[in-house]
Amino acid sequence: MRHASHSRARSAGFTLTELVIVVAVVGLLATVAMPTFQDTLRKSRRSDAMAALTQLQQTQERFRSQQPLYASSVASMPGSPSSVSPQKHYTLTVDDASAVGYTMTATASASSPQYGDIKCRALRVVMNRGAITHSSVDSTGAVDNTNANRCWPQ
Repeated sequence: MRHASHSRARSAGFTLTELVIVVAVVGLLATVAMPTFQDTLRKSRRSDAMAALTQLQQTQERFRSQQPLYASSVASMPGSPSSVSPQKHYTLTVDDASAVGYTMTATASASSPQYGDIKCRALRVVMNRGAITHSSVDSTGAVDNTNANRCWPQ
């Protein structure tokens, strides 16, 4: 004689507790990962400023080869270069110019997500008598021109 086995059928699916735990873990991971992701995006957008400043440096050298001084503004450079970086994250300016050098700055536009880059709000190139120095300016206006400059790749 066989006894009929009455086994409980296991229901398929997740319990509410399991779902709450999964959502909590995903939320925690997103909270930890998001700032790192945003920082990585800001670092990658700095290449927009670097490319624009490099282009302006070449334009300055072409200008200086035919003039006694470097160009004192972006608008006065040959070829009418734009005063905005290619991806529109930075505004470009010539802050100082003379016969022996210049200072040019790429400053994050307030309308760009790059404006949130408080450590590297502006990138600056100084050329003085053939020596080129890269520096950065944070959101408080402090200039970092050390060799360990975190904004310019070494």
